[in-house]
Amino acid sequence: MSLTKTHTTPITSSKNWRAKGFTLITSLLALALMAAAGYEFFNAWILRDAADGPHLWHISELVGLAILLAGTLLALLRRPEKKPLLAQFLVLSMVILAVGVMFFEIKAAALFIVMGLFVATYPATRALLSISPREGRVSKVVLVLSLLMGVFLAPVAIKEINWQIIGMTENDMHALDFHWIGSALLMVLLVLAGVLSSTKRPGWMELGIITGVTYSFLGVIAMILQDGYAGSWSGGGGLFAIVVGVWYILFTILEAQKMKAAKGGASVTAPHVRHIFPQGSEGETIERNTQQLVKV
Repeated sequence: MSLTKTHTTPITSSKNWRAKGFTLITSLLALALMAAAGYEFFNAWILRDAADGPHLWHISELVGLAILLAGTLLALLRRPEKKPLLAQFLVLSMVILAVGVMFFEIKAAALFIVMGLFVATYPATRALLSISPREGRVSKVVLVLSLLMGVFLAPVAIKEINWQIIGMTENDMHALDFHWIGSALLMVLLVLAGVLSSTKRPGWMELGIITGVTYSFLGVIAMILQDGYAGSWSGGGGLFAIVVGVWYILFTILEAQKMKAAKGGASVTAPHVRHIFPQGSEGETIERNTQQLVKV
C-alpha cells in the first residue's frame, strides 16, 4: 500500500499542476484576444475614432478571429482532455498565423513560444498527434460546405496576400497594419475549422458551432458596411456568409442529435426469464437467465 502511494502521488501532483497551468494559459490567451479585439472594435464602432474609419472591416475581422480562437479556448476550459480536436485546431492556427505573418513581421515568431507552452501543458499531449478516435462517420454535408467555402474564399485570400506584399513596398496603410495578411489567414482558419469539425473527432460539435457563429458575425458586418470599405465582402457576400453560418450551426446540431439518438437506441436488454421445469429423474429445478441484445 505504501509503495503504491509513493509512486502515484508525484504523478497525480504533476497532472494537477499541469492542468492548472493549462487552465491559466488558456484563460490568459482567451482574455488577451477578447480584450484586444474588443478595444479595437469599441474605438472604431462605438467611439467612431476617425483614424479607424477606413479600417472598420478589418477591425471587425479581428473580432471574428477572436470569436473563432477565443471561443475555442473557452470551450477547452472544461474537460480539455476530452476535446483534442479543439486543441489540434488551436495548434495549427498558431502555426499558420506565425508562419504567415513572419514574412512581414518577425515578432510573430513569438507565437511558437505560446504554442509550445500550450502543447506542454495540455493534459493529453499524445492525443494532439492522433487522428482517432472519432465519434461517428465523417459528416459529408459539413465537409462539402467547408470545401465549397474554400473554393469561394481561396481567390480572395490569394488576392489579399498579393496586396499585402505589394502594399509593404508602397506604404499602403492596410498593409502596414498587416490587415491584408490577417484577413487572408482568417479565411484559411475558417475553412480549416470547418474541415476539422466534419471529422467528428471529440470537440467537433463545439468547433462547428463556433465556426458558424464566426461566419454569421462577419456576414452581419459585411451587410452593414456593404462594399464601401477595403476588403469587405459586400452585402451579397455578407448574406451568403450568414446563410453559411446558420447552416454550420444547424447541420452540427442535427448531426449531434442524430448520433445521440443512434446511441440511445442501439441496444435494449431483454427481461430476466426464469424457466422451471418439472422434477426430473434427479429432482432438479433448472433456472436459465437470458440476456439478449436487440439492435435497432
